[in-house]
Amino acid sequence: MEHMALSRPDISFTFQINRQTRFSTSGSGDLKEVIYRIYGREIAKEIFPFEAFGNGFSVKGFLGSPQLVRPNRNFEFFFVNNRYIKSRLLSAALEEAYRNQIMVGRFPACVLEIDMPVQAVDVNVHPAKTQVKFAREREVFDAVYHTVLDCLNARGGAVQA
Repeated sequence: MEHMALSRPDISFTFQINRQTRFSTSGSGDLKEVIYRIYGREIAKEIFPFEAFGNGFSVKGFLGSPQLVRPNRNFEFFFVNNRYIKSRLLSAALEEAYRNQIMVGRFPACVLEIDMPVQAVDVNVHPAKTQVKFAREREVFDAVYHTVLDCLNARGGAVQA
């Protein structure tokens, strides 16, 4: 449910378990509001938007501040054309951009969306369709890496130890 709500902030979701609401979104189209409703105020305070366009696709979403790190990759959310995916390529690009920002063994938080032509991505790689193959992997890696790095640098550069 979290992935569906994050992929479509323009749709209202209510997720209940045993008649208790776990989260509810408004459908306003505001991704930060969805993040707030699912993960809470503390997470929402530590994220910031980013966006870049080029080479026929866009990279946008929210990045966690270098203080918002996790011991695993469970808060790295990637979407391609509104489809939740798991991607070693995107994780590598994200983590490389954060390399001088966070401690070794810690992982950044993000909700990252790539919009690209459907012919540029193959979703038939995995039965659950959570893994994809990009036609131009190097361009996708570079776009994510440079977009994230530029955004982090614009927010103040590397954290000093």
